[in-house]
Amino acid sequence: MLRISPALFIGAILSGLAGCSTIDVHDDKLTGTPPLCRAGVHLGKVAVAPLTHWRPDQKEPPVREAIAEAAIHDAFTGLPCATSIEIMKIRADGDVQAAVAQARATGSATLVTVTVHELGPIFVLSFPAVWSGWSDVVFDMEAVDLPNETSRLNVSRRRRVGGAFEVRGLAPLKNEFEQALKPLLTGN
Repeated sequence: MLRISPALFIGAILSGLAGCSTIDVHDDKLTGTPPLCRAGVHLGKVAVAPLTHWRPDQKEPPVREAIAEAAIHDAFTGLPCATSIEIMKIRADGDVQAAVAQARATGSATLVTVTVHELGPIFVLSFPAVWSGWSDVVFDMEAVDLPNETSRLNVSRRRRVGGAFEVRGLAPLKNEFEQALKPLLTGN
């Protein structure tokens, strides 16, 4: 009879479970239907306003703001339904009215605000020796037609990637945020 040590058995089980990521995306659609760029849609000159609305105990806001800016820049670059794109500097005060005024001053036809609420890893440890880790991205995106002051698309999105026996740090956050934005913009 073949005997396997308990330590080897547990190690094999943990190895099999490690790296089993899941992706969970949840949207609350307030106005419109994604993607923003559909057949026949032309947004003209687009201003993109990255905003933040962190929780009071948010760790390292400047680090997360830099990650958010890079992801937003890459997701919006080459937006096919825009004549041109201007990405504003991130505003930590979440002041939408200031973003509207800045977009109007530059002659933009469409303003897209991306308000980041959460951008970070989550780590949960439970006993006996079970852990889970996720990359968590939570944001609101609204596209407003400035001349008509009408909302084209307004979505709140949460995207979590990870699972049991994973440890996720800051490194994957830029890509996770970009992957959360792109389907709302182009469907890809």
